[in-house]
Amino acid sequence: MSSWQASVLNMILSYVAKPSFSRGRSKLPIAEIRNRMLRLDQRWQPWPEDVNSDRIDLSESYLLKYHMKHDKQPSRSHAKLFYIRGGGFCFKTPNSHAKFIGDIMRNCHIDAYIPDYRLAPEHPFPAAINDVLEAYQKMVELHPDSPIILMGDSAGGNLAAALLQDIKQLQLPMPKGCVLFSPALDVALLGDAEKTLKVDDPLFTIESLLRLRGAYLNGQNPMTPRISPLQGDWTNMPPMLVFAGTRELMLQDSETLTGKIERAGGKVEAWFGKDMPHVYPLFEMLPEAKQARKEIYYFVHSLLMEF
Repeated sequence: MSSWQASVLNMILSYVAKPSFSRGRSKLPIAEIRNRMLRLDQRWQPWPEDVNSDRIDLSESYLLKYHMKHDKQPSRSHAKLFYIRGGGFCFKTPNSHAKFIGDIMRNCHIDAYIPDYRLAPEHPFPAAINDVLEAYQKMVELHPDSPIILMGDSAGGNLAAALLQDIKQLQLPMPKGCVLFSPALDVALLGDAEKTLKVDDPLFTIESLLRLRGAYLNGQNPMTPRISPLQGDWTNMPPMLVFAGTRELMLQDSETLTGKIERAGGKVEAWFGKDMPHVYPLFEMLPEAKQARKEIYYFVHSLLMEF
């Protein structure tokens, strides 16, 4: 049984967040929703006081470096976290994500790099994945000998999974491990439609997902692994840790990925939180999120023990 905090959160998401994407004829333009989300993020979520951010210019976007101001236990290794923020390919919440990323940095004693990739619909596919790939290559150039932990949530999980496909194809240094939170992996929509329609998602509707999908695709073929990573080759991948909630429309994406990695002989651990919403580990008020974060810390520390 899920916590009472999860029940309250699901109710809030259903009555506040969900309608903003599904107002029939009165739907707001995506750019306006983005601006409202940014204002809310800046107003209600202060930037973590102990996290500094530096910006590195790339050809079309930026690579952000987060590091702790006063870490009493300096980085236990020279490892780096490469975190790809989600937002439906169209939005971003820098402060909220900085709080979550800062928590991982603080508990794992690791610096982080965050690709500030271009957003749809102004910049549809392949802008985001190209920016992410360039950012990863830049981080590797800056730290050629550093072990890397890859993470991504939602659309950022899609980009992280697509990045793994690019890394293997281009023979770049592979991350030591990867953590995905509710990754959106099946943009081609090949999952079980009946199973999806039975899900009572407190955040997304089918309509809202199709709207974001259309903004990102802009007519491109969704069967390429750079768009729908489930279509890629999942052999010879690093150890994976996957989180998803049973009340989200994209649950099948994580379930299918887990099965593909297991059949390919890879190492994967999956946590499917009962009655949990999309990207539930990011909601720190949930007891289930606190447990998920402990699993993340353990996963990262175990991978970096030898470095």
